[in-house]
Amino acid sequence: MRHLTLIFLVVLALGALPSCKRIEDKLRRLAEQSGVTPKPPPPAEPVLTPEEQAIEKKLQESALLAAGVPEPEVPKAPEFELNKSAVVSILGYHDFRDRGGSPMLIAAPKFREQMQAIKDSKIPVISLSDVMAWKKGEKNIPEEAIVITMDDGWEGVHTFAYPVLRDFGFPFTIYLYKKYVNIGGRSLSWDQIKEMMQHGCEIGSHSVSHESLKKRTKSAKTDADFQQWILSELKDSREFLEQNLKIKCTSFAYPFGIFDEAVMETGLQIGYESLVTVNGQKVTWDTPNGKLGRYIIHGDSDTNFKLATSFRGRGDVGSNKFLVADAKNDKGEQLIDLSPKPDEVTAHRMPVITAGLKKIGTIVPASIKLRVAGLGTVPATYDPATMTVRYPFPYKLRHEECAVSLSFQRDATQPAEVVSWRFKIDLKASYLPVQ
Repeated sequence: MRHLTLIFLVVLALGALPSCKRIEDKLRRLAEQSGVTPKPPPPAEPVLTPEEQAIEKKLQESALLAAGVPEPEVPKAPEFELNKSAVVSILGYHDFRDRGGSPMLIAAPKFREQMQAIKDSKIPVISLSDVMAWKKGEKNIPEEAIVITMDDGWEGVHTFAYPVLRDFGFPFTIYLYKKYVNIGGRSLSWDQIKEMMQHGCEIGSHSVSHESLKKRTKSAKTDADFQQWILSELKDSREFLEQNLKIKCTSFAYPFGIFDEAVMETGLQIGYESLVTVNGQKVTWDTPNGKLGRYIIHGDSDTNFKLATSFRGRGDVGSNKFLVADAKNDKGEQLIDLSPKPDEVTAHRMPVITAGLKKIGTIVPASIKLRVAGLGTVPATYDPATMTVRYPFPYKLRHEECAVSLSFQRDATQPAEVVSWRFKIDLKASYLPVQ
């Protein structure tokens, strides 16, 4: 009986083979006659297709890997850090002609000269919407930046200024008032406005009538009437532009720059994100959104342009000489030895910035200023013997790119010279094991 049972179990193990079927049936009948109840055979293993076998193999390998080898730690992306030290200068223009001659009228050649000076300075020109996104904490902007705006809606903007701005790739904002849009004469047409909107132009409101918002009109006999008039000047002008241009209008320019706290609060309450003045002040992160300063550029004077384009003691773009980072001297040698080099990718998150000025010649040590984006002017050291500027970062950098500018004078009577460059940081490299 013991031998019969053993044979029976062997046959059951081979039950899937067709050649053993008759033997299996005979042994089963013998077992029944002897009183032994056989156990049912286990279900046959399903036959997997080659594709299913490959999937099964990968699953088993993954299970073994998870059980025996820990997954490598993936470095986390650096957290977004808002750069609150940036400074923005907003320029305000009005009308343009082929020739100048008055404060509110800019000659086309002079305007191109100013835009060329900004381009040469490498100070970025950004849009007003970028500035507001920065002030809302949504994105960073360059350490120094310029915004270009134009008031009223003169046709000269399209004829003379727009081609220059398009050539340089500069974004700009036009503030329009309802009573001077598409009315003929020297006013901008809808087609001209829409064309410029396709090439970096943003639209802001400049009221309905361009009247002073602090001067009571004859029709406003009571305080309530006057408040209603102010509300319509702010609101109706915005709705007029939004309906005709199919945009969201979020910025307002005070006519003549005249306003008070009540007007400002009304503008903010009805949905304007920014309201700009004519006060010659730069915009910082904590500047109230209802009091963004602007430098109104006059056609008969360069004073405001120089003030607007002067950042933190580096001089205005007309007085500084801007050097390219890879400039060479007459011998073909690198004029300034920079480290990290322009566009270099470094694995060091606490790099040491150096600038060798030996090939420059004489230097006024007191004139040397090193600025780093996000930090402003940093306490760099200068070694007169080697004529080297040096600044070691005191902490790890958290961004993938670092912008640096170095200014200096060769002589106290000469304007400052500025060299700007950027290098990159391989943030992932610091997580890798040392070889």
